[in-house]
Amino acid sequence: MKRGAGYLAALALVVGAFALGFFLTRTEQGTSQPAPPRTDRPERLIDEVRTELSSSYYRWIDPDVLGRRTVEGILAGLEDPYTDLLTDAEYESLRRDTEGTYSGIGLTVGPGRTGLVVTSAAPGPAREAGIRKGDVIVRVDDKWLRGLPFEHALSLIKGEVGTVVKVTVRRPARKKPLELSIVRREIEVPPISTRLIAAKKEKLAYIRVFSFPAGTAERIHQATAQLLQRGVSGAIIDLRDNPGGLLSQAVDVASLYIEDGIVCRTDGLHEEDHEYRVTGVATHPGLPLVVLVNGGSASAAEIVAGALVDHDRATLVGERTYGKASVQTIAPLEGGGALKLTTAKYLTPAGADITGVGLEPSVVAADDPLTQQDEGLRIARRALVEILRDE
Repeated sequence: MKRGAGYLAALALVVGAFALGFFLTRTEQGTSQPAPPRTDRPERLIDEVRTELSSSYYRWIDPDVLGRRTVEGILAGLEDPYTDLLTDAEYESLRRDTEGTYSGIGLTVGPGRTGLVVTSAAPGPAREAGIRKGDVIVRVDDKWLRGLPFEHALSLIKGEVGTVVKVTVRRPARKKPLELSIVRREIEVPPISTRLIAAKKEKLAYIRVFSFPAGTAERIHQATAQLLQRGVSGAIIDLRDNPGGLLSQAVDVASLYIEDGIVCRTDGLHEEDHEYRVTGVATHPGLPLVVLVNGGSASAAEIVAGALVDHDRATLVGERTYGKASVQTIAPLEGGGALKLTTAKYLTPAGADITGVGLEPSVVAADDPLTQQDEGLRIARRALVEILRDE
């Protein structure tokens, strides 16, 4: 696969609907450097974009599309929502996202009829201001969110550290909306959270994986080992609202539970087909597993879930996943900013392309974000208990 000098190290992104954006990263040689301010002429930018697309885009491009006179026209002709031109600020924001931090208010949200439905509030400015699960953000600053595309609505919340965002929040059973002013902060995304769950005389490990930055697999291994010492007989791996992360970590996490085989395959017009196989050092190959997913599970989360299901190592519980199976790479441009372009697609071990389809759980468990109960976890716990009883 051709790569221009200065490619952002460890970037192959899957972008979608989460405060961080769905992303999948693949480590490559080189170092990541902030792009300088753009000073090039439009003609130079167009030529550079054409060169990058011609040498790296994952499929054939009609010459008439490449011949269009503006970058916007070329990208529109691709009909690929994941290939885009990034400004300096967007490029820097994306770099921070893939390092496990972002500037915002600390919320996980989903699309709603009137705005953004809060599915969880991590420790941070939003929770401190009083926002909680089930709230619906209906306005950000002077923009009403009804009818706005999901990702556009999300972009209104993110911003520079120290700036203030005003949100209007509607809460079930409350007549008047809440008007809140929240100062954006640098939010660190914790990779995992674990605890022991008691259910029907069984001890179960609960492992919530929020994303896949460096070190995630080792953290999961250590947490699983510690919970096994406390007598757990099975584990729930919760990948709900997990936007992705490092491909290498997805492979290493799957390798904890699978002894042999393929984790995923990638292919593209300008790169050879590649199989990502397990490392061969499975530490928990016989541990009964349930994997919990929803429509916010994407990218690396779908890779892990798909591998565990295809290798008959887990029961998939929850809601259909997002279905984002294309890989994006970030190409910094000489004049500043960057081009985010699709360079490959990935397939599950069984060879399935889940683009736009996602993974369908064998046990449906729809969580209601408007309640304080976790219906999905309750059903996952019951499913795991049934698996243990059948052994």
